[in-house]
Amino acid sequence: MMNRISKTILTLTIATTLSTLNIACQKVTQVEAINDSAVEKVAQKDYQGALTDYNKAIEKDPNNATLYNNRGNAHFQAQNYEEAIRDYNEALKIKPEMADTYYNRAYARQQLTDLKGALSDYDKALEFATDETTKIKIYGNRATLHHAVANYQNALSDYAQAINLRPDIPQIYSNRANLYYQQGKLEQAIADYRKAADLYQQQGNTQSQQELLAIVSKIEQSN
Repeated sequence: MMNRISKTILTLTIATTLSTLNIACQKVTQVEAINDSAVEKVAQKDYQGALTDYNKAIEKDPNNATLYNNRGNAHFQAQNYEEAIRDYNEALKIKPEMADTYYNRAYARQQLTDLKGALSDYDKALEFATDETTKIKIYGNRATLHHAVANYQNALSDYAQAINLRPDIPQIYSNRANLYYQQGKLEQAIADYRKAADLYQQQGNTQSQQELLAIVSKIEQSN
C-alpha cells in the first residue's frame, strides 16, 4: 500500500473565460506544490510537517479526494490509524470509485484488527481496480488476510490470481507455501518454497533464497 505516497494528479475543468482559467491554474499550481512538499516530508518521516502541508492544501481545495487520501497515508505512516481511516472516508465520499483508497483503508483497518472491515474494503478495491499492479496488491493482501482468519480456500484462490497476473513475485509463493505447510500439504509447500527461492536468486537476494532452502531442507529431513 503504502511504501510510498503517490503524487496528486489534478485535472482542470475548462473555464469559460481567460481570467477564470488563470485563477484556476494558479490554484492548481499552489495545491500541487504543497502536495509535492508533503510527499517529500513523508519520505523524510516528517509526518507532522506533511500533515501541516496537507491541511493547507485541503483548505485551498476541499473537494480534492486525492488530498484526503494522501493525508490519510501520512496519518498511516505516523501510525495514526483512526485518523487515517477518517481521511480515507472523506476521500471516498468525494470519489467513491478510488480503488487505492479502499486498499489503503483496508490496510489501516487491519492494523486495528478490524478484519471484517478490511476484507470488505479489499473487495471494493478489487471492484474498482483497473491496473495490474493494484490488483496484485489487493489479491496478495486479501490472501494473507483470508489465511489469518482460516479461509484457506479463499486465500489459495487469491494467491493463484496474483500469480496469474505476475508469476515472478517470490513473496506470493512463500506465503502460499506457508499455507500449504500449515495444511500438511508438504509437496506443494516445498514446490512453492523452491519457486520463491529461485526467484529470489534471480533478483540477487541470496539471503532470502538460502533461508527458504533451509526451510525446505528441514521439511525433507523430518519426513
